[in-house]
Amino acid sequence: MLDTRAHDPLSVALETRAAKVLLVEDDPASRRLLARALEHLGFEIVTATDGPQALRAIEAAVPDVVLLDFEMPGLNGEEVCQRIRASEEIAVRELPVIMLTAHSGEAEEIGCLQAGANDFVTKPVSRAVLEARIQTQLRLSALTGEMRAQNEQLARWQAAHEADLTAARTTQQGLIPARPPTVPGWNVETYYQPVIQVGGDVFGWRSLGSGRWLFWLADATGHGAAAALFTTLAALLFRHACEEHREPGAILDSVNREFTEVFRGRSFMTACCAVLTEDGRFACAGAGHPPILVRRADGSVEARGPHDTVLGLRAAFGREQSQTTLSMGDCALLYSDGLFSLTGEDGERFTHLDVQRATASAQSSERIIDQITAWFSARSKAGRCEDDVAAVALLRTE
Repeated sequence: MLDTRAHDPLSVALETRAAKVLLVEDDPASRRLLARALEHLGFEIVTATDGPQALRAIEAAVPDVVLLDFEMPGLNGEEVCQRIRASEEIAVRELPVIMLTAHSGEAEEIGCLQAGANDFVTKPVSRAVLEARIQTQLRLSALTGEMRAQNEQLARWQAAHEADLTAARTTQQGLIPARPPTVPGWNVETYYQPVIQVGGDVFGWRSLGSGRWLFWLADATGHGAAAALFTTLAALLFRHACEEHREPGAILDSVNREFTEVFRGRSFMTACCAVLTEDGRFACAGAGHPPILVRRADGSVEARGPHDTVLGLRAAFGREQSQTTLSMGDCALLYSDGLFSLTGEDGERFTHLDVQRATASAQSSERIIDQITAWFSARSKAGRCEDDVAAVALLRTE
């Protein structure tokens, strides 16, 4: 729990000195009696004989509480209180004001409060009542100061948090390519939609030479700046892995080993990757990820996986992989589980099986991701995914 008193000058000051009370009373006898009584109670007293003098005293040194006579010649208590409340300085504007009035009727009480007073005491003044009212206003003022300090601290934290998110978003945007690559014989479609500014999904690709291409997609836990660090690490690990390996199972093995060495079982990540060639050969592997789908030109859909468990669980794995051949018009779909993170109109959650149904219902394999997201939006309550969404579609065109 934060000690907000360290940020609130009023609460700290009141612990080390007597509270300062400005007594504004035009009657000399009443002013002397009240001042003597308040000093006996331990308050530091400053007096003013009229409204203008009171405003000058506040401008010179802001007190902790103002005791203000309601009925004074010239500038009366109501007008003085209104000027206090209209001040541009927050310390003056929020000064506790206790009105002193000789009338005890309801209309006078309402008038005091409408003038902006925090409280009122009727004359003749009871010393015990006056002390209780002053102490109450001092406590409320201290609480207000603490709340203001907390709000200022939260505002500073939020500004720093927003700056972190902006930096993380910039970093992540640099990781996720703006345009799909040009791959001979293939049409590549991508989709990325984070829940907040920075998501935990990331994808990428890399030419392996000799007409071979690697495509990969990873889903880290969480969102925000921490997720951006995970996705940055994922991009680096896949880049390192494909420098030594050419098969998706071996690539995921390498990524898993390095990921586990970094986090030692404290964090996990799902991923999938695929290697394709110009002549249509397609190999894929997964790690705790939804199955990769292959939509044939005739509309039938095959699921490749799910394969092995998540990355980071243990270092030693012998990754399985699937192989097939994609003919002209066939399409492979890599996606994160955010694609089906919606609730249907019947209240049931969608699953990866619904992704297969949506893929099968597509009119064609061109712009298939748009067709799948439209399928889910038309059948869900909210129409918006509750998790980050990333997807890559690979359509064989020659």
